[in-house]
Amino acid sequence: MNRYYIIVPVVLMAVFVYFERGASKENIIKEQKIEETKKVEEAKKDAEKKDLEEKAKLDSERRNAQRIKEETERAEKKKAEYEAKLQKSRDDIKSFTDHITQNTQKVNSMEKELAEKRDFRERENRAVFELAKKVEITKKMRRNAELQVQRYTEMVTTRLADSSLAKLPPDPADEKK
Repeated sequence: MNRYYIIVPVVLMAVFVYFERGASKENIIKEQKIEETKKVEEAKKDAEKKDLEEKAKLDSERRNAQRIKEETERAEKKKAEYEAKLQKSRDDIKSFTDHITQNTQKVNSMEKELAEKRDFRERENRAVFELAKKVEITKKMRRNAELQVQRYTEMVTTRLADSSLAKLPPDPADEKK
């Protein structure tokens, strides 16, 4: 019986090792199949990923091209608007400058005309002043002449009054009284 204690476990161990080796070979084969399927799946995934990346890259390039095109169109549109505004400003400046030039010429001609009218008015005022001066001098001379006439008349009347020729002889009737 002692032998059986050793033989049975050894036989069982041999059977176990036999089946375990078979099972481990099957496990290795299963693992290899699983690894192969994983590799195939990874290859599919990599292919899909590469395909998606390629699609994304093409889409990104297309979007970038479209974005660049839109940006250049916007920049050209902005530049055209800027040029139009700049040209409008230049035209406005030119028209305003022309308008200012015309108004300046009008102002200069009006200033000349105003200066001429002021000179004319000054000459007329001097003429009026001279005439008024002459009128006052004439009035003064007339008054002086009238005063001289009055004085002369008074002098003549005084002399006549003092003169015997101008007196009437005494009235004999007055003397009788």
